[in-house]
Amino acid sequence: MNTKFHEGFLWGSSTNAQQFEGAWNVGGKGVSIADVRVIPDMPADADFDGFKTASDHYHHFKEDIALYGEMGFGIYRFTMSWARIFPNGDDALPNEEGLNYYSAMLDELEKFNIKPVVTLYAYDMPLALLTKYKGWMSRECIDAYLHYVEIVVTRFKGRVSYWVPFNEQNFLSFDSEYMSGYKAQNIEEIFCLEHHFNLAYAKATVLIHGIDPLAKTGGNVGNMCPYPFSCNPLDVEACDQFAYGMGYSFADIYVRGQYSKFYLKKYRDLDLSKIILPGDLDAIKNVQPDFLSITYYMSSAIASESKNGLGGLKAKNPYVSQTEWGWNIDPYGFKHFIMDFYHRYQIPILILENGLGHRDTVEPDGSINDDYRIEYLKSHIERMYEAEDEGADIIGYLTWSATDLYSTREGFNKRYGFVYVDKQSMTRSKKKSFHWYKKVIATNGENLSI
Repeated sequence: MNTKFHEGFLWGSSTNAQQFEGAWNVGGKGVSIADVRVIPDMPADADFDGFKTASDHYHHFKEDIALYGEMGFGIYRFTMSWARIFPNGDDALPNEEGLNYYSAMLDELEKFNIKPVVTLYAYDMPLALLTKYKGWMSRECIDAYLHYVEIVVTRFKGRVSYWVPFNEQNFLSFDSEYMSGYKAQNIEEIFCLEHHFNLAYAKATVLIHGIDPLAKTGGNVGNMCPYPFSCNPLDVEACDQFAYGMGYSFADIYVRGQYSKFYLKKYRDLDLSKIILPGDLDAIKNVQPDFLSITYYMSSAIASESKNGLGGLKAKNPYVSQTEWGWNIDPYGFKHFIMDFYHRYQIPILILENGLGHRDTVEPDGSINDDYRIEYLKSHIERMYEAEDEGADIIGYLTWSATDLYSTREGFNKRYGFVYVDKQSMTRSKKKSFHWYKKVIATNGENLSI
């Protein structure tokens, strides 16, 4: 099978500051909601407090980026920590040490001709904003966020190719406390949080284009590919409701700049005039994104009612295998997901995350033979090629993740990277997948052999 992608296709990988950067109280950084977060259902051996150190990328960024250069990355996605630049979130002036850190990161990326993709918010709001305003429940938080966006885009004008204002903001109703620091108490508060995220996204998009017309920006839909559990119309209907509720309703906002009737239907009994103020819908309508970014890990079998654990966000698909953590491994779902969003919205797609979480073993000779990760990525790249070959406009492919980092709920036990991180010494080691992905990039996806 010929799987050579179009000339200029961008290969790379992603990380996330709260899971990777560490140095939580170094360089003038303020405390973020990620630094004090508590997850009750996290495994006892996952060491959530270790997020404060994470993979210590802050002190290893030159070494890490050099490895990405060796692999041949053409693109790299990372997130900036708002609290590293504005320790209290709404400081009058930015923390220059934080800006200098990200400037130094960009220096290293430029050295290896790696285009940066910067996500501006990924669940690490400065804690002071939560204390002062209840965070994203308040419009003051939107103002503070936009000031942060203005400062970083102005400072790094011409150096960042792609900006993504929010990470997977469509998951807010499922995980409001993790994503915003505030646990929504009712459906009205959920809408308030969502509306403020949406308004901030739209205004940030306009702001970025105004400051740097050459930079590209777009929203991010995080999801899995939903299938009906059966051809029973009730299961198909349940699947449709899920697809619209978790995916299309939000992409309608990010791409078309509108709240669909479907999206507003669940809030019809609320007086939304207290939340949607005059001018808000016009601001959202002004959005003109350059791309839509998506993250994909699995499919899910959606049923009209629970059937042996089937029917939810991570419902088992009985026709595919699962990871240790119950995530369905489904390459076709990836193709379906890409084709669905591309043909529905007719806008270039950037794959922001795709990868396999797995326990890795260091052999006596120091090797890490992660064939399972290679098999996962290989099968997904093959399906991604089919999507491109059948008409989808795909900018590039970013795996999750470039280097081992903390999983949001399983700590360091669940690894994703091409580079192994020893948590005791913080030393970096190349996995088998490192050498494989280097070959994939060098051949523009044509050589996927293991």
